[in-house]
This record gives sequence, C-alpha cells and structure tokens, in this order.
Amino acid sequence: MTNTTTIYVVEDDNLYRKRIIHYLESYDSNSFRYKISSSDNHLHFMEEIPTLNISDNDIFFLDIDLKTQYSGIDLANQIRQINSKCNIIFLTSFEDKAISIINSDIFPLSYLVKNPIDSTELKSTIENVLLKVESLTKAVWRQDQDITTFMNGYEAIYLNCKDILYIESLKGLKSRVLIKTISEELIIEGKIGKLKNNLKQVYLFTALQSYIINLENISSINRKNGTITFNGGKDLFVGTRIIDKVKKGLQEYQYVR
Repeated sequence: MTNTTTIYVVEDDNLYRKRIIHYLESYDSNSFRYKISSSDNHLHFMEEIPTLNISDNDIFFLDIDLKTQYSGIDLANQIRQINSKCNIIFLTSFEDKAISIINSDIFPLSYLVKNPIDSTELKSTIENVLLKVESLTKAVWRQDQDITTFMNGYEAIYLNCKDILYIESLKGLKSRVLIKTISEELIIEGKIGKLKNNLKQVYLFTALQSYIINLENISSINRKNGTITFNGGKDLFVGTRIIDKVKKGLQEYQYVR
C-alpha cells in the first residue's frame, strides 16, 4: 500500500524508548513503510491524541506505568475513542499487568514485558509484533476488492486501485510498467497485458494497448491537445486516437455505473 504506517512509542524511560526505536528502525519490510512519530513526550501525549490522524494500520507502543497523572491504559482508551482498529502494544514491567489490560476492553494486539538486560529478546519481540501487524493487515486487504497485489520480482506491492491514475507500458524498457498513483510513481517488472488480466475493477479502462486508465480519476479531457488531466492536476499525453477511445470508454462506464 501507498500509505505509511506511523508508529508511536510512549515510554517514560528515555533509554528504553531509544532501544525500542532502534529495533523498529532496523526492521526491514518489503511491503510496508514505517515512520516513527516525533510525538514522544509522555507528559503531554494525552493532550496530543485528539490532534492525531490515526489510521487502522498505525501502531502504538504504550508504557502502562508512565509515572504521571495518567497511565498507558488511559492513553489507550482515548486512542480507541478515535480509532477502534489501530494496533496497541502495551509495555509493562510486570506480567500481571496484563489482567487489567484484558479487563479494560481495549483489545491490545500484544503486550511486551520489559527486560532492561536482554536486548535480543526485545528485538525478537518487536519483529514478531510487526510481522503480526503485517499479517493481519494483509488479511484485511485481501478482502478489499479495490486492493490488488502487484508483484515486482519477488516483492509484493499492495495498492488501492482507487488511488491509481494510470498505468503505462514504458517504451524502450523491456517488461517495465509505470504505475502513477495520486501520491507516487512506481516502476515495476512485468507486462501490461498480464496486469490487465489481473485487474477486475470496472473503473479501470483496459482496452488500450499501452495504457490502463482509471476512469474515476479523470478530471478533464482535451482532445485538441491529446491530453488527459487527472485529479490533482496531473496530465498524461496520449494523442487524439487514444483520447477518442478513452472518451467512449468513459461514456460506457458512466452509463452502466
């Protein structure tokens, strides 16, 4: 997916927090992008929560005992009021703290018992947590008809087809296609004909030889200039002949939609 997963680490022990962030930053994922939030002051995080744009894939590492007027459980309850699906991992120095977590209806993804000595265990636990997040997220994606897996060699790239503007077969580059989305450009291995067979979304116009056009994201068509303008002001020059085919496809799509 094109969206970046934001990770929040709220921990009153600054040294332990830095250790967690170190292992998070060293984790390498082929299909997920992680960003560590700069919102890290545990003394003010409760006030920051209402200002956060929390997505379902975001991850919160929350220390239960923050040694302040609120606990990590209080933070989690506030987070859950904004997003009921994001991933919460509790940090605790005591295993019996898990009981209060279970009874608080927060439904955390996991909890991590802090060990100030064993860095290997911390690294392994963090990796397992991220793998679990990725597995659960991919399971949700597979149920979403708009999300498609594009293979780039051995790498799986998940894209929401609603975000695609167009896909173009790159001239002069054998078996390479350009995927232009609202926010980025991707060049992947493959042939556009094979992609057409895998894309079943009705808003993707696949009747062209070298292009796949997202009809939903077209904002205007200039036949004289041979240009398609997409949402966000991005232009694609295709020529008059292709313009006529796209206009016909757009009319048919709007009729049956």
